Amino acid sequence: MNIKHILFVFSILFCLSAKAQNITPAHLKAAENMLTASGADTLFKSNIATMLTATSARIPEDKRATYIKVMNQFITKYISWEILKDQLSAIYAQEFSEKELKELTAFYNTPLGKKLTNKLPMLSQKGAKMGQMAVESHQSELQQMMQDAFKGQ
Repeated sequence: MNIKHILFVFSILFCLSAKAQNITPAHLKAAENMLTASGADTLFKSNIATMLTATSARIPEDKRATYIKVMNQFITKYISWEILKDQLSAIYAQEFSEKELKELTAFYNTPLGKKLTNKLPMLSQKGAKMGQMAVESHQSELQQMMQDAFKGQ
């Protein structure tokens, strides 16, 4: 997945609104509390850092530092946890009842929930690495599939 795909996903997040679902402030707060308890902010930041590391590896060495600097400025301005937290809370509030969100928060505050929270960044990185390795090991096949799909277009 390249930066354009990731930015597209985040732009979709900006378009969602809790108001259309008549979600109460208490429901939104329950979603925010669940996200905090689950460590979503840490995982979010870790995933952004992983994505930045992966995309910067494709940038020539002499331009990499500038690329990282510009991307960090852009992310801070438009894609940071602080900016997206409310929209993400709305998404969770649309999918889970206030009661369910409180139950999830209670789980994340248990020893097992805390263990899961602590392991998620590492698990996400390992999962991303697996996906990257799968694509890389079959890159020529993927390129051929793309060429075939776009022939005549």
